[in-house]
Amino acid sequence: MSMKIKTKEKTHHINKLDRHQYLKHYQKHSSLKNRQLIQNEHDESAQKPTPQRYAVNTVIDREKSTSTQAVYRGKKLYQSKVKQRQMKNRNKKTHEFNDLPKIVSYKKKPNYKNKNIKKDKLFRKYKNTRNVSSFDNMTQQQKNMKSTYLRNFQQKIQKKGAVPSNIKEKVKHPFQTVKGAGNIVKKTVGGLNKLIGLGTGMLLITVIVLFIGIFAVLGDDSSTNTSLMPLSDEVIAYEETIRKYAKQYDIEDYVPLLQAVMMQESGGKGNDPMQSSECEYNKKYPKEPNGITEADYSIDCGVHYFSDCLSLANVSGIADTKNISLALQGYNFGKGYITWAIEHFDGYTRANAKVYSDQEKAELQTDVYGDPDYVSHVLQYYHLGNGDIVIIAKSQVGNVGGKPYWTWYGFDQRVEWCAIFVSWCANESGQLNITVPKFSRVEDGIQWYKNQGKWSDKNYMPKAGELIFFDWENDNDPDHVGIVEKVENNYIYTIEGNSKDECRSRKYRIGYKRIYGYGKSKIGK
Repeated sequence: MSMKIKTKEKTHHINKLDRHQYLKHYQKHSSLKNRQLIQNEHDESAQKPTPQRYAVNTVIDREKSTSTQAVYRGKKLYQSKVKQRQMKNRNKKTHEFNDLPKIVSYKKKPNYKNKNIKKDKLFRKYKNTRNVSSFDNMTQQQKNMKSTYLRNFQQKIQKKGAVPSNIKEKVKHPFQTVKGAGNIVKKTVGGLNKLIGLGTGMLLITVIVLFIGIFAVLGDDSSTNTSLMPLSDEVIAYEETIRKYAKQYDIEDYVPLLQAVMMQESGGKGNDPMQSSECEYNKKYPKEPNGITEADYSIDCGVHYFSDCLSLANVSGIADTKNISLALQGYNFGKGYITWAIEHFDGYTRANAKVYSDQEKAELQTDVYGDPDYVSHVLQYYHLGNGDIVIIAKSQVGNVGGKPYWTWYGFDQRVEWCAIFVSWCANESGQLNITVPKFSRVEDGIQWYKNQGKWSDKNYMPKAGELIFFDWENDNDPDHVGIVEKVENNYIYTIEGNSKDECRSRKYRIGYKRIYGYGKSKIGK
């Protein structure tokens, strides 16, 4: 029996030796690694280090110092954990030893389902052992037995993952972390050495990055000035002449845009208000600035040339602002810009307008070539409908969700937007608070028309551009509004926002029971 006890003691001793031997092996391995690093440094020291090499060596030295400290602290941590465990085991042994007489004198048949069955069996064997000659020897044997039992119990708990005891990882982890950080720094410094060696390449990269940055800023058309400026009286006076030639060249819908062009070119002043003297259609006057001395002829040439620009830029309608911008810049630079921009950039941007201007200045050896910001300068005078709210509303058919309208109004999230859409169209046509109020609630719009004396019930025959209000539930609580497009063949045609969350064209029979009333454009019946 004493031989078995000695075997357990020996096993416990071997386990302790294994832990100490592993730590010694780890320290030996780290020491050999440090020696190899020192030898490598000694070999490299034969050459005079460069400043870059000196920086790398400094980082490596600090890495070694930190690694050594990490190992030392890990060793201390391990030793403190071992001491704590020993003290804890010692306290437990003392406490259990005081209870031993009660356990030894226990005479009942042991419960073999008890987890302490081995302990009870060992106690009975110790009690009946003939080799035990004194109480002192019995006490020592009981101590050994208790120590073995506690160690086995603790190992079972550790296997289940209840107690983290991987001291080896706690010692190893700091060294690996510091080593990894050192390798990163070393690679970074090495990369910088290569970049410094490529001075010309670095300069080229810097130039490219700066160019891309500048080009990106110029390419951002979101900064285009969209604030609407009024037309001068001189430009307004030419409206009928502009409309005559626009109709002749089949671009009558673009009269407001032609007025904006004239406003930018001359403000409607002088004998060449469209500044079309250098245009290819000028056959009567010298092709030089202000060569034309007849305003009517200037408008004829300018409108004709602008119709070509619209066609070449593939403008699909008055709301096609992307291609309209291309046509406008072409009117300023010449039609050659339009084909160049489509070929190289798929359209207009502020950036490519600047590039084209610079190219032409270099080729013609002149200080000025056109206006690279011509588009934004013209559009500040461009009211899409020029007072016609129907044209604006028709251009928005198909838009879904209403975000452009309720964000314009000032909301930061979606709201019911039928009235907001009407207000937006009025603003774009220049009729806001003139014939149409700014309102987001249907009731507020109705009240505005009543206050202005412009309200009529459902028996009124509306005109194009007036507002139509609906009461879907027939509960005298109106809940929708739209814009009258036209009245034809006993039907009222409308354009409505937020009709199934979309801008849509609709039609209703005259006298339809869901119609609540109308907001008129003029006072009276």
